[in-house]
Amino acid sequence: MLVISRRELLLGLVLPLAVVALLVALGFSGRQPIACIAFLAAVPMFAAMFSRPLLTGIVALVAVLSAMVMSASAFGLHFSDAIPIIVGVIIGASAAVLSSQSKSAGRPQPSRPQSRPTAPDGSTVATVPGSDVVTGLPDKAAALAELSGPNGAGPRVVMVIGCDGMGALNEERGRDLGDVFLFAVAGRTRWALPDDDMVARWDGDEILAVITADPAAVGPTLQLITDKVNHNPIRTDAGLIPLTISAGAAPWPTGADFAEAVDRARRAMHAAKGQGRGQLVMAEVREAESPDVA
Repeated sequence: MLVISRRELLLGLVLPLAVVALLVALGFSGRQPIACIAFLAAVPMFAAMFSRPLLTGIVALVAVLSAMVMSASAFGLHFSDAIPIIVGVIIGASAAVLSSQSKSAGRPQPSRPQSRPTAPDGSTVATVPGSDVVTGLPDKAAALAELSGPNGAGPRVVMVIGCDGMGALNEERGRDLGDVFLFAVAGRTRWALPDDDMVARWDGDEILAVITADPAAVGPTLQLITDKVNHNPIRTDAGLIPLTISAGAAPWPTGADFAEAVDRARRAMHAAKGQGRGQLVMAEVREAESPDVA
């Protein structure tokens, strides 16, 4: 199933076809029909800048057919005089499709990792004992080994990210795409945080992040992680996947137990899912967690 983003559909298909329609209207109105026919050659090239070969090919075909119809109307019995112009439009349309194919072939196309995760640039992520095979992040056991027990490192925030619709994605389009989506979520979360912060594969479609920050000031960072996925569809072999994540976060104050903080973050994540996909919920700071309380 081909997934097309709104931007690609608008700039790569709808807008170019609208330009073709405008040129045809101007040509049939008697306003410089030859110039309008010539300009048709440029429309597929514009489409190729924003779309893949399929959409570019549609625009190219419409442009060529429009050029032929306009030429028949403009030249009449002298249609042979229009052949050089039509050939120019065909050459331009063909070049646009080839350009789109070349650009599409050069785009990174992540695929489901087998023994080791595959990054979008085609490289593999080195795995070590305790790392997750899909994401390359530490697995749950490794995270628990490092974080279990009371927090002795100062105020921190636990964030649990859930991939919306992962079950349906796996059932409808296969686990390969599900793993690509999870890999991308993991990578974007890891990118948004300092190296010292823990990011790990948790349960199923969940990613855990432990952020060293004041809970009162961590909001922009949590929103950045959420928006990094929700506002940027993930490119795969099957096209763009405009999926979302729902995230919950909870303070992990000094001396508090890690398991309790995770439980509160997961409950916040489920609350976010209940509010609709692509949401972020921060658990309230309890009075006992305030730094002013002895």
